[in-house]
Amino acid sequence: MNKITQAISLTVAGLLLFGHHVLALTPGQQIGSVMGGGNFTNGSVTQINQFLALQTIGASMARMNVYPQYYYANGQPTPERLDSVMLQAYQSGVTPILLFEYYGSYANNGQPLGDYNYWYSIGHDFAERFRPGGVWAQANGIQDWGITVYTAMNEPDVENLIDKTAYRNALEGLADGVHAVDTILKVNPGGFARANSNSDYSLRGYGPAIAELYNTGKLDGIDLHTYFDVQYSPMDGMYKFSAQSNFDSVKRVSGITADVNFYSTEFNFKKRLVTEEEAAKGFLTAIWDHLGVVKNDGVTSATQFAFPWSLFNSTAVDTNYGMNSSLAPWTPTARGITLQTVLDKTRGMSFVSMDPKQTGEYKLSGSGKTMWVWQNRPFWTNHAGTSYTVTGIPPGAYKLEVIGWDGVRQTIPLMGETSVTINQLAEKETYMFVAYTDTIRAEVSNGEAGEAGNELTP
Repeated sequence: MNKITQAISLTVAGLLLFGHHVLALTPGQQIGSVMGGGNFTNGSVTQINQFLALQTIGASMARMNVYPQYYYANGQPTPERLDSVMLQAYQSGVTPILLFEYYGSYANNGQPLGDYNYWYSIGHDFAERFRPGGVWAQANGIQDWGITVYTAMNEPDVENLIDKTAYRNALEGLADGVHAVDTILKVNPGGFARANSNSDYSLRGYGPAIAELYNTGKLDGIDLHTYFDVQYSPMDGMYKFSAQSNFDSVKRVSGITADVNFYSTEFNFKKRLVTEEEAAKGFLTAIWDHLGVVKNDGVTSATQFAFPWSLFNSTAVDTNYGMNSSLAPWTPTARGITLQTVLDKTRGMSFVSMDPKQTGEYKLSGSGKTMWVWQNRPFWTNHAGTSYTVTGIPPGAYKLEVIGWDGVRQTIPLMGETSVTINQLAEKETYMFVAYTDTIRAEVSNGEAGEAGNELTP
């Protein structure tokens, strides 16, 4: 048994729980399989507690970021430097996406961006090694698991120092290199910041510079970083700063006509000028905003994954974004608990319908449960208020939970009702309503031993 295997004590049951999956919120895709966090940096194998935190939370994706000296040295790409951390990820039931870091300011320190051929070689060699069924997987006897999303250059629109043509050429090289290995693999730019922070939907010109790469299918989706802030990017009284609105605006202004996908490797509701509890209330809205982004038809899921920032930072070092007071053992803040509540209540469920632009409602089902999500905020729904009618309750449902950012607020017994109206709801916050029809699955998934009137049987 090697040191990496010894370092992580995992059971076969744990692997079965998380499974190995393909990306995207396609029919049947569970919510936890497209949520995760970052960063796992430069192939380090000392970040085991982060993998354990993802397991505890119920999220099964991660962003691995690699800096230039770790992905290219001595005139060639160096993907083998990630071999050990890839094994850790696999053993943890966590699927990584890969970010090749580069900032324009690196040129001042003698680190140029590199041309098309440089990035082609990086894309080709990393994809060849780490794609499902690639060199690394074959060497380790692993099937149907690997990196399927490759990205480069995080937030270039913040510094605005990378030449736009050079940026385009680099991304085209990366995409062509990856696709030379397997055309199914996805390539994207690293996340953009300015749509959210400055309502700059051209992303300082980087959007139009790469529009052709989207429109010809070389790039798969747009990664937008969304940080809600009560002063600078508020939720109250407007929809402008939502992930959906920013996504639509970037496509329109940047000339992206392809029906591309949506990604977010960073989002949160800042704890700035608000309490942690107030941030958690906004964070629940943000979670469903990012999970529920739709394509041009307004109903088809566009979201491929959504990663809150930062699951792994404590509040002691990151007041605005930290989501724990201790990583080991995992001790979440109110926002961390809110995320765990979403992942717990949606376990085994997938989207049935999505309508973020009109009703602000989503419906999910699976594992003996049906969930209705309502973004009860003015401009986020066309019927904001203090009451909500749950319709289409399935036959055999025995209880309905009313859930807010702070957990279950009300449990309503059901005896054949097909609809129920809940009154006296708080305004300006998101609600989840869950109907349970399969007693055994519902109680086990919530870690309960049973309850009066619903005895578990073999």
